[in-house]
Amino acid sequence: MKILVLSDIHGNLDALKTILEHAPSWDELWVLGDLVDYGPEPGEVIDFVKSLGPRHLLRGNHDHAVAYGVDCGCGEKTHDLSVYTRIKISVKMISRGQVEWLRILSPVERVADKGLEAVLVHGSPRNPLYDYMLPTLPPEDLRRMLTPPPLSTYGFKGMVTGLVVSGHTHIPMDVRVGDTRIVNPGSVGQPRDGDPRASCGLLDSETMEFRIIRVKYDVEKTLSKLKALITDQAIYQRLASILLTGRV
Repeated sequence: MKILVLSDIHGNLDALKTILEHAPSWDELWVLGDLVDYGPEPGEVIDFVKSLGPRHLLRGNHDHAVAYGVDCGCGEKTHDLSVYTRIKISVKMISRGQVEWLRILSPVERVADKGLEAVLVHGSPRNPLYDYMLPTLPPEDLRRMLTPPPLSTYGFKGMVTGLVVSGHTHIPMDVRVGDTRIVNPGSVGQPRDGDPRASCGLLDSETMEFRIIRVKYDVEKTLSKLKALITDQAIYQRLASILLTGRV
């Protein structure tokens, strides 16, 4: 079975549609959260993702912020961009029904089907919404993030082993830490690894190959939509730089 793994779409409908047009054929779809903020079409992204019927769909920290009116808890370098786009775009363009739908999503799901076992999480098993499991972190830091507190809401006991599929960092990853393999598909809508092309992952459940797929999309089209919504030119220029360079 081929599983297409998407994460961190962030209101970028152009990137999402282009990924789906060019990705290899797939049997099942997993979406790891963060459908909203930063991009110009959060409501459209929500509806489009729902129409795809993902087998698994998580709530990311930005989805949580919009759904519950709280801070996103995101990185310092992009925090003000998140707050601005949430207030000026996401909150204004998402319906009450869409907000209620975001609330019912979980930031963690377990997979146990047809011989495939995995933990899907937006951040990490320790902190499903906010931890950044970066590929550059020392193994001991990743082990801590793979080990939830004793009274974890999600029923974890001890360090999570096997396959962990996470998002949140916007950086592709395939790293082993002891008996745990952590994979990350990168970001569809706002890559931050120096490659501005939309990113996703394709997991083969039989061979366990995890392949990163990069697709060039019409960034200028997305930027024109953003420019029409953003009055603060400093904010717009920083968002444009991220989309054009793939770097914060």
